[in-house]
Amino acid sequence: MQRPQAIGLIGIALLMGAGTAHADAQDTLNLTVGASLMHDDNLFRLSSDANPQALLGTSQKSDTIRVTTVGLKFAKDYSLQRFELEASLIDYRYKTFDYLDFTASNYAAAWRWALTPRLKGNFTRNRTEALNSFTDYSNYRQQNIRTTTNTRFDGDFELGAAVHLIAGVAQNEYTNSKIFLAEGDSTYDSADFGLRYVFRSGASVALVRRQGSGDYTNRNQPIPTGLYDNGFDQSDTELRINWPFTAKTRFEARIAHTEREHDHYDQRDYDGTIGNFSVNWDVTAKTRVTASVSRELTSYQTLYSSYYQTDRFVIAPYWQISAKTGLRLRYDYSERDYLGAIAATSFNGRTDTIKLGSIAFEWAPYSNTLISASLQNEKRSSNKPGQDYDSTMGTVSAQITF
Repeated sequence: MQRPQAIGLIGIALLMGAGTAHADAQDTLNLTVGASLMHDDNLFRLSSDANPQALLGTSQKSDTIRVTTVGLKFAKDYSLQRFELEASLIDYRYKTFDYLDFTASNYAAAWRWALTPRLKGNFTRNRTEALNSFTDYSNYRQQNIRTTTNTRFDGDFELGAAVHLIAGVAQNEYTNSKIFLAEGDSTYDSADFGLRYVFRSGASVALVRRQGSGDYTNRNQPIPTGLYDNGFDQSDTELRINWPFTAKTRFEARIAHTEREHDHYDQRDYDGTIGNFSVNWDVTAKTRVTASVSRELTSYQTLYSSYYQTDRFVIAPYWQISAKTGLRLRYDYSERDYLGAIAATSFNGRTDTIKLGSIAFEWAPYSNTLISASLQNEKRSSNKPGQDYDSTMGTVSAQITF
């Protein structure tokens, strides 16, 4: 079947199925079909003084992307056990830069296990495929698909009326379809344990210790040129707080100290305090606001950095205009400092500021149908030349669940 015909048939199915198909949140099995049309006026996040002709081979830097989605969702309880599975195929087609076309196969599976009401936990595995963002990836004429796979097994044992023993093991895998040294392919295995105390109010506090080791899977040996290591150890000590402040307000916090040490090149080592604080506030029955502040440290290996520190503020109000319509707003502000330089370059001391704002209107004409339109603007300024950009993207989409 030709692609335009396939997209047309999906559109017909959306219109016909909206009045006849029925989906319920309690259904064991649901099928979702969706289609989106996006236009990005600066797809490659080029600076205002960049020459698109030299970098892309064309003077055009915008593109229109058609996205087709088919998803399957399964959930079922068996006694104390619960099984969940979500799987999707997402097809991206670019009108101009068609070498970026790809189909992502994503899934998320979970076994919510329980041996007794006091001993329970989770066994989860999820995988996502996505085009590497051009905010950091500058091989404009190559497609790089980054795949992230996370696997985790954890348990929670209630020792007494309020004290819980918690523990888990996890593996995080990151792969690129093209070589990308700054964010290289890696596998990180970790184990964590701690205690959680639950108050009668429903609030909880937990202290967790995590220890892990990682390998850069496409580097059998360290690379002396550029000091690219082939392994590292990481430890984290984390405090978690969950506090339902009122019936309408919930506060969550995570404060941690993280430390990463590399096997051969200690110039790449880093440590620091990270965390996030978030508030969810139901202002009225139809209005809610989510806000958060955070600091994270992320490995990013170049000559002028070993990692970057991101300080971020996000606020996201939602207004349910009517039973079938809603309005979403979002403002995201972040400052990113590139730290841990291993050589003197013109980019040492790089600092970026990123501002993102978006608005989205949602309409659910039927209980199983969602139609939305959104507009987003993202700007980055930098103290280094050629790193600024301004991008505006508009999206219209439709989704139906059977």
